[in-house]
Amino acid sequence: MDEHAEWDDLCERRMAEPGAAEAYEAARIAFELGRAARKLREHTGRIALRRRAARPSTR
Repeated sequence: MDEHAEWDDLCERRMAEPGAAEAYEAARIAFELGRAARKLREHTGRIALRRRAARPSTR
């Protein structure tokens, strides 16, 4: 059996276990939330850098 087939079999067996689908969905939601938070942090950071760059130097 090749590696891909072994992984497919493992995935199929795992998803057949009680609660696996719910756990998978919870992990997916957590991943999406983390990705959205990162995008917001990156966007906010870019705005903050632009504002600092636009300010006159106080040195």
